[in-house]
Amino acid sequence: MEQLKGLWRDTKYLWLGFAFASVAFAAFGSWYHLAVIPCLPVCFTYFAWMRYDENGKPKNDFNGADH
Repeated sequence: MEQLKGLWRDTKYLWLGFAFASVAFAAFGSWYHLAVIPCLPVCFTYFAWMRYDENGKPKNDFNGADH
């Protein structure tokens, strides 16, 4: 759970921008842009678990090696 909090703390404006842009594109363009919104939590969770440790701090090593 701390991974999710860490990612939200560091990138909340980016994720809110994605959601806002999807709604704006749907309002001014076509409704199929709303299909992105259900994908956002899946991507958010993936990046949180891959990029943050159990304490909510960014991982230093992204290639999986523990040195």
